[in-house]
Amino acid sequence: MTFKKFGIILFLMFSLLPIQKTFAQTPNTGFVSGNIWYSKDPFEEGDKIQILTFIYNPDARELSGTVFFFDKTVLLGKKDFAIAPKTANDISINWTVTAGDHEIFGKIENAKFLISKGNYEETYLSQNETEKSSRSVSKKITTKTPADTKTDTITNTIGTSVQDVTKAIKENTPNFITKPIVSTANGLESIRDNLSTSSENKKEDVKKEIDKLNSTKSTPDSNKTTSPLLKPFKYVELFLLTISSFILNNKIIFYGLIAIAVFFILRFIWNKVF
Repeated sequence: MTFKKFGIILFLMFSLLPIQKTFAQTPNTGFVSGNIWYSKDPFEEGDKIQILTFIYNPDARELSGTVFFFDKTVLLGKKDFAIAPKTANDISINWTVTAGDHEIFGKIENAKFLISKGNYEETYLSQNETEKSSRSVSKKITTKTPADTKTDTITNTIGTSVQDVTKAIKENTPNFITKPIVSTANGLESIRDNLSTSSENKKEDVKKEIDKLNSTKSTPDSNKTTSPLLKPFKYVELFLLTISSFILNNKIIFYGLIAIAVFFILRFIWNKVF
């Protein structure tokens, strides 16, 4: 087989591939250079702020995908987006500032253009990652009142007691029992953190949806297309998300509710068996 024939065969093979499965590199689409900023800057340890970025879509098709926000290698959160043709929009997540050195950046994954209803073309964005925003946050020093000092003393006493009990359990319990317990505890804490971040982000999204419904209340077209039950439903959803965020952000309440649930489950099993 000659080189010319081989080249023709390769051309025919690639020309038969479905268009929506190919990855087209799209220049000038994605993040604007150096595109990370904060709802409050400078910020301190413990501040609840938003990390924001900006996506530009100069194409004639809708661009969608997911922005992942990282602090070095730690995932802080993610947000799905859909940018209309020839427009731009900001994307944000909530973040509770921690002390230490940070390198925060955003990265676009699963980018695709809308070809027709339900039909997408995956694309590679040359500007799919922001520059890293470096911040160094000092440990916050607070002046404590006598009441705070008393509370801290009680908390430290409880913490010390818990540590002593934990130490005693570890020393007197075989490894094959302690390892699953420690693993389960770590898993629960990870789940709590993830659910807390997700709940906060969802709460902000619902607030924006309510603001949008309030702003379009006077528009005649919006009254025809929007269900009258949507707004009350969003307020109920916001109320439930606020409660869940409060529970997830408070370790004592969270683990207390789990302990109560486990107690009732065990009591139910005990009554059924004995």
